[in-house]
Amino acid sequence: MSGDPLPDYGPIARRRATNRRSRRRVPPHHARRRPATMLRVVAGLFGTLVLLLLLVAIAGLTALDRAYSGRIISNVAVRGLNLSQMRPDQARAALHQRYAAFLAAPVTFQFEGYTWRPTAAQIGISLEIDVAVDRAYAAGRGPNLVNGLSEALAIWQNGIDLPLRLIVDQRRLQAYITSLAREVEAPPQNAHVTVLKGRIVSMAHQIGRQTFVDQTVGDVLAGLAALQPQTVTLRTRMLRPLVDDAGVAEARRQLSGLLQSPIALTAGEQRWTWTPEELGNIVELARVPNDEAPGSRIVATLNRDLLARRLNQLAQEIDAAPVEPRLQFSTTGLRITKAGRDGARLEVGQALDQLMAALWEDQRTIALPVTVLQPQARPETLAHLGIVELVAQGKSSFENSAPYRVTNIQAGARQMNGVLIAPGEEFSFNRTIGAVDESNGFTQGYAIIDGRTQLEWGGGVCQVSTTVFRAAFWAGVPITERNQHSFRIRWYEKFEPIGMDAAIFTGPDGYDLRFVNDTAHWLLMETVVDTAGEVLTVNLYGTRPSREVIQTPPAITNEVPAPTKPRYVDDPGVSAGIVKQTDTARGGMDVRVGRIVKQNGKVLLQDTFFSRFQPWPDVFVRGTGP
Repeated sequence: MSGDPLPDYGPIARRRATNRRSRRRVPPHHARRRPATMLRVVAGLFGTLVLLLLLVAIAGLTALDRAYSGRIISNVAVRGLNLSQMRPDQARAALHQRYAAFLAAPVTFQFEGYTWRPTAAQIGISLEIDVAVDRAYAAGRGPNLVNGLSEALAIWQNGIDLPLRLIVDQRRLQAYITSLAREVEAPPQNAHVTVLKGRIVSMAHQIGRQTFVDQTVGDVLAGLAALQPQTVTLRTRMLRPLVDDAGVAEARRQLSGLLQSPIALTAGEQRWTWTPEELGNIVELARVPNDEAPGSRIVATLNRDLLARRLNQLAQEIDAAPVEPRLQFSTTGLRITKAGRDGARLEVGQALDQLMAALWEDQRTIALPVTVLQPQARPETLAHLGIVELVAQGKSSFENSAPYRVTNIQAGARQMNGVLIAPGEEFSFNRTIGAVDESNGFTQGYAIIDGRTQLEWGGGVCQVSTTVFRAAFWAGVPITERNQHSFRIRWYEKFEPIGMDAAIFTGPDGYDLRFVNDTAHWLLMETVVDTAGEVLTVNLYGTRPSREVIQTPPAITNEVPAPTKPRYVDDPGVSAGIVKQTDTARGGMDVRVGRIVKQNGKVLLQDTFFSRFQPWPDVFVRGTGP
């Protein structure tokens, strides 16, 4: 390498230049020693001063610590309360005494004469007194010598007022106010009106109340900063009901008019009275929007379904089918032998509309709309009934019948004589015969019932039903109900084969004889009682349909011989020693009689009439009387 081994720039170059300048400018020896000596003197004085100050501070702190050992230094306060030279326990006691009233009842809640004074603990309020006292005691006692001395001097000169921290558990405060709300809150009560046993019962409306919990909490928090007992009024608002007293006034007026007195309903000679209690049962009260004010109102209406139900009950009393007259057939035409009777029908729909309006008006008597139903057979309509010829005939013998039985046959025949059967109508023997008692000419007779003789009404009526059955059989009409006798009766077999009988019973569990007039014209029933020949005849007049009625021979099966042992029945109504036979033995069997009805060569109807006859012994009545 060549040249200067050190570069001409950088720190080394700068030091060389400095050294050259220093060598050129070195002052004389005596000029260089004087400043150094002065600096050493000043430094020594300063060090001595610092040492003295340090010693003074140490001495002062030592004296302060000895003077305030275990006590709060002077000029220290907590929230304006001077705690100078107090021990910590004394300071705590002083703070507790100062805020005792606040902690005992920080907030007094009130509302409309009611007062609640919870403690601070009950509403989640506390003061950090221990923390404040600890801070007061630590004042002037810094973490090191310098800080402690400066802090103590500052407190000695200016004093210090430490804060007292307030802790609020808002959830507990809110819970307490919520518990008060349950005491003062009330739901609004609507005005109410109803009908109880015909009387108007009403209840006035009541204003409700709602508590604003969050707003009340805000009021409490705003006043706590003073750490003084405060009074807070619960924040609430009024709740108006949906229906006030004015909302039920119209309904009360309507009900007062409706229930002021009973209402009479009439239908011809019939009359019914509905009491206020009954009227109240069909009232319906409903809430509807109020067009004139906020909220709702109550309106009174009538329950249409309940009113219709009541009218239908009245219809059962009012409605009556017209009673057709009794007629007599002759070659010269028909003649009315017994006048008919008008029927009636309550027009329920019309009556319903009428009552829905009239009951709210001041009408206490209301005539119901009733339609009069005339009999179809009237003098001017007789020629149009189609009763022009004999359609069918039934005959039966009642030979050797007891006098009471003949009487009952005559009474039953009278009930059937002249009866009209409309086209399509189902004839009922029991409905037509009426009451089987003395009111219709029937009498009682002895019969063997349950092994003994006793009086019964209407013995012999089955003679009439059997003969009517035979007329309907040969008319070819549908027979919808027919019942057999329990035992074979031989006098029924004089004009017809076995199995051509029909029993009836008019009791509660009775059985009937029914057939339907399907001839498309009216049928007239005529009965003839030949007491001399002991024959009952039933004729059906009308328009004979083009029918052919074929009776198939009886089919007899399951024959059982007649019992050989006679049966004796004691009768106290017969003198002792007299024995007379009342029934002869007969066997049991099943009998089927068929019928084929043809019209225009085609089978219109085919049916079979079944009878099961029980075996029957000879029966003797044995007198046991005087």
